Amino acid sequence: MKIPFALLLLFFWIPCLLAQDSGNQNVDLDFPEKPLIQDSQFAQRERSLLSALKKNPDNASLQIKLARLYQEQRFYPRATAVLESVLARHPDIADAHFYLGQILGYQKTDPEPAIRELREAIRLQPGRIEYEEEIASIYYRFQRYPPALEHLDAILKLDPNHTDALYRKAVILYTQGKAALAEALTDRLPNHEHARVLRAIIVQQRSGDAKPLYEAILRDFPKNLRARYEYGKILFQEKKLPAAQDIFEKIIDEDPFYQHAVFYLVKIYSLTKQEAKAQLAKQSLDAINRMGRNERNFYRSYLRYHPDIAETHLAMGLIYLEIGRGNLSEQEFRRVLEFNPDHPDASFYLAQIAMASGEFREALPYLQTGLRVRKDTPTIHAMMAQCYLELNDAQNAGEHLNAALKLDPRNPLANRIRDLWNQRAATAKKK
Repeated sequence: MKIPFALLLLFFWIPCLLAQDSGNQNVDLDFPEKPLIQDSQFAQRERSLLSALKKNPDNASLQIKLARLYQEQRFYPRATAVLESVLARHPDIADAHFYLGQILGYQKTDPEPAIRELREAIRLQPGRIEYEEEIASIYYRFQRYPPALEHLDAILKLDPNHTDALYRKAVILYTQGKAALAEALTDRLPNHEHARVLRAIIVQQRSGDAKPLYEAILRDFPKNLRARYEYGKILFQEKKLPAAQDIFEKIIDEDPFYQHAVFYLVKIYSLTKQEAKAQLAKQSLDAINRMGRNERNFYRSYLRYHPDIAETHLAMGLIYLEIGRGNLSEQEFRRVLEFNPDHPDASFYLAQIAMASGEFREALPYLQTGLRVRKDTPTIHAMMAQCYLELNDAQNAGEHLNAALKLDPRNPLANRIRDLWNQRAATAKKK
């Protein structure tokens, strides 16, 4: 089912609760009898480490290995609890501070706890390039450029040709208005994907012909979003609107929070008289713009940093609904049902997505599931009545409408469907 840029009007909205940061995982340090990890390969590693720790519970090295395993599997609260337990007894283990800082940095909210741990790791073991890389990455991500430069320079002192450090330093210099210095650094990275994009942007901003540069980048790195976006802008300026539209639509399918691409789609849809698409794109753009930059970045990485479980995909599906991306939310709700075929909310939302797209027959199996697993059966019966009414199946529509009204005579949706039924019946008589 394809839903191009659908902004869904849900019958009943359940607020998106983003408390799925694996926060409900047990973090009691009494080692569990059963492994937390479900994947058989990793569960065996966990079982082996837990067995060794029962024999030697104060073995810091084993506990760090266990924390790393939880970290790899995105069981972050559990990993954090293990590392904090290690540091309570062994505060001078640099790696424990480092891994804890790494995990805290994933949260992308308040960076200070992560920075404190990483600074302590660097103090305990100066000269470790991976420590410098991690803290530089956090400062860079939060646009704290002076300390970021300090740590990037520390990396370049250890490795003068460190590509990521050179690139990030170039970005900071460019942001500070030092385009010539930034371009000189990008020249040292002729094969670095993002450095080439930065160089093309610098050329473009001084009114140079950057189109060939973007075309070369896209030959080598066809999935680079920024290069595709900038190339789309050039096509837009050249009034090649269908080609630009295709580029921007593909960008937002891959990154639905790329508000600049949505902005250009609003303009293209308006110029080409695609009024319905323009209106929906504008609504989506408004929803995205209400989010702060950090919030958008959090949503971008939500799936990457959360356990691959039903509730994670449910949360992501609700986020996509919030910005009007029904096609992407549909994919997430289908993933929920792969984990839990009887999940009540996923089937409910999938039914609504199908109905909002006019796919009434496709909605019926989800509503049948809803009758079995949800408590609000009058509403489900009313939705089924609407589907059958749209499919011109009067018998089934009447049965489900009567069932809804019998269960709850005041159900608002059932009463709306009854009014619609009566209106259509009256119209049919006039004809």
